[in-house]
Amino acid sequence: MLPPWAYAEPASHAPQPAPLVTVGYDETFDLFNLLDNLADWLPGYTSAIYQQDWERRFGLDAQDRAALEAYARFRQRTSPMARGDDAARPVVDRLFAGSDTRVGDPYTRHFQDAASFHAAAKAAIAAQAPADRELLRRYYARFEPRARELLAGAGRFTRQQDALTRELAAPEAAAFVARMRTFYGTEAVPVFQVRFVWWPYTNRTQAKLRGGAIVLFSPLGVDDDWGPIVLHEYAHFLSAGQSAANRETLAAAFARLCPAALALPNPLNALEEPLAIYWAQYRFEQEVRGQPLPTTTSWYVQPHADRAAKAIAAAFPADRPAPALAAGPLLQAAASVCE
Repeated sequence: MLPPWAYAEPASHAPQPAPLVTVGYDETFDLFNLLDNLADWLPGYTSAIYQQDWERRFGLDAQDRAALEAYARFRQRTSPMARGDDAARPVVDRLFAGSDTRVGDPYTRHFQDAASFHAAAKAAIAAQAPADRELLRRYYARFEPRARELLAGAGRFTRQQDALTRELAAPEAAAFVARMRTFYGTEAVPVFQVRFVWWPYTNRTQAKLRGGAIVLFSPLGVDDDWGPIVLHEYAHFLSAGQSAANRETLAAAFARLCPAALALPNPLNALEEPLAIYWAQYRFEQEVRGQPLPTTTSWYVQPHADRAAKAIAAAFPADRPAPALAAGPLLQAAASVCE
């Protein structure tokens, strides 16, 4: 029997435990993702490769560009993702994943688990200010037909879904996830969705947390080692569910140990990211796959987070019990790389 960590179609009609994560493909969300990224309204959150590929395939005339710019202005004006006020946020929300990790972008939520793209677009448009509704109708009328044409051959990532579901359904993976949940103190968590979407790159993949889902960006026919990637984002999802009191206590203690953390371009790389790396990359490799993660290799693209994760691993090796998420030795290990 599969553990509730990973979902697969049950073999019988017997009651099944509620899944904690579902791996799948949502055509409506894939279409929305393409159209939302097409305007590249928030670089870093969106990806310019969609517009570049579209222009190569179909071209972009002056009216197309005007429509893209109007949509971009709408999203920049209405999305909390574009707030640009990170330095003014409380210390706790700069050092730990915030509530938006679970809530996400309100406009995007209309297109997650929707009955159809048209139903989702109708609801999303109706929820906007009257002045924006016609803008959005024109945007989708202009770009949706070719977007559908583009995705028609994208497939449903069936092979990737099956491989990832099997790995996460293994008993050792389920036990590992239970230990992660205990570490973060978030035993009761909503279902975490893993959704594949197409993107135009042919030789690279990407993963991003979008509210209560992780979006796996993949070209056709390309496989990746998705297990640690999903668990890394799941760690952020769990972290965002910590009690407010615990988050504030930990953030205040860490800021005293490592005041330089708040001067980093992204303070999450001081503690939030290292903890996710420590669990999803380091401990996962050892505890689930039975192989060490060499310290001579890069564990993460951001140098400070990489050093901090390795410092935590040196203090709390994977062949010993995991530390408690509390002020004391764990925070001291993470802070040991602060300058």
